[in-house]
Amino acid sequence: FVYTGSITLNTTPKEVNVFVDGVLMPAKALNVINNSYHIGGIKPGSYLLEVKSPGYQTWSKRISVHSGISTEFWNVILAQNSYAREDYESPGIQKFFISPRKNLAAFSQQVENDFLVKIFNPGTLEMDQVFIANDYKFTDDSRENIEWSPQAHRIIIPSIKDGEKNYFIALIDNSENPLGLKELTGHGNLSRVRWDPKNKDVLFYMSDDNLWRLDLNNIENKKQVVEHIASYDLSPKALFYFQLPEGIVYKTNFDGSDAREQITTSSPEDMNDSSYQIIVYDDDRMVMMNKNRNLYIYNKGEIDTYFHKLSVNAIGSQFSDDGKKLLFWSEREVSAYFVRKWEVQPTRAENETMPITNMSDKIENVQWTRDYEHVLFTNNNKVKLIEIDKRDNRNMMDILTLNDNSSLLVDNFTDNKLYYTEKNEQGQNSLHAIYFPERTNFFGDFFQSTTTVEEQK
Repeated sequence: FVYTGSITLNTTPKEVNVFVDGVLMPAKALNVINNSYHIGGIKPGSYLLEVKSPGYQTWSKRISVHSGISTEFWNVILAQNSYAREDYESPGIQKFFISPRKNLAAFSQQVENDFLVKIFNPGTLEMDQVFIANDYKFTDDSRENIEWSPQAHRIIIPSIKDGEKNYFIALIDNSENPLGLKELTGHGNLSRVRWDPKNKDVLFYMSDDNLWRLDLNNIENKKQVVEHIASYDLSPKALFYFQLPEGIVYKTNFDGSDAREQITTSSPEDMNDSSYQIIVYDDDRMVMMNKNRNLYIYNKGEIDTYFHKLSVNAIGSQFSDDGKKLLFWSEREVSAYFVRKWEVQPTRAENETMPITNMSDKIENVQWTRDYEHVLFTNNNKVKLIEIDKRDNRNMMDILTLNDNSSLLVDNFTDNKLYYTEKNEQGQNSLHAIYFPERTNFFGDFFQSTTTVEEQK
């Protein structure tokens, strides 16, 4: 007597055709359980599993079915053959930054000699200018963004003039003129300006290698929090910093009044370049990377504590929202590090590192998708989607074809849209969006387009 096995799939889109060794599974064989397909009664063995739907690209894997066990695929995404594109009136856009708290977005624009920052308001369909300067330009530091305050009422605008940084603080309602941080504080060599996560109108900034805290409603009482550091980061509850010269990460409260708590117990090996920038998920999970692109992980896991180098040529990294996975990448490679054990198929071990893809040409705009089982990136004027499930082959699909290689890309989970820039007929960047991976009724429109919808692939 041979026990049969089964296959379980959760797919996007929901209406799909499933083929096993080229045989279409009849509708009666597809039992919808927990919004997934369950195909039972399959003899143990090797099969070609295919998922198809009209208007979509095909997903396929060679799989093994085992007696008494369900082989599970919980994150199957089929990319569409073409997407309806939305266009926004934004010629000359440089970069755009979506507020994590409200349906607002800021974008920088260069119009002839003027550097502008504007705000989209989808509720009123207004586009308001909140900043203009003809002597400053938007920062050329790729690591810096326009920073939204937690209340989404102010933004920090990183700018540069004659090679020197300055940061302007602008109110979204335009009730006051923008404030220059250099002029407010009297400090120079400014960098890494961030909002306090808890206290309204309070921000942090570095001057040289010292960290300061400034209340915009009490400017005279700015406070030095810590000194001689390479970088800092903020969690919702605490401040973390990379102390020099020892290369140790410490934790304190936001104003630095508490005794500091040591987090890491050793420094990176490569302290000849001590310019380490830290990205903190929480007390137990953080990464640090220097200008020489050495990337280290500190992971106080459930089994052990790990501190080691992940890459010698990293460009960036991103934790998943639950902190269980870390995405990191170089100019041509994308990899994942598993911070915690993953028990759902496909299973992964704590402290496991897994290469995802290696391309012959430059990779940019690397980022997680909403399910944290897929990665988006741009390569050779294509927006690509690749799954991290390494069973058999990894399915990789083209989402869009772009008209230049300088496009920016942001997958906005709030409204289920993928925003990107592309050159218009005048050679200027403009902003566009598609629903990704699917348009659903659950999400409202984030931006309402001002032009006709066209098909794009």
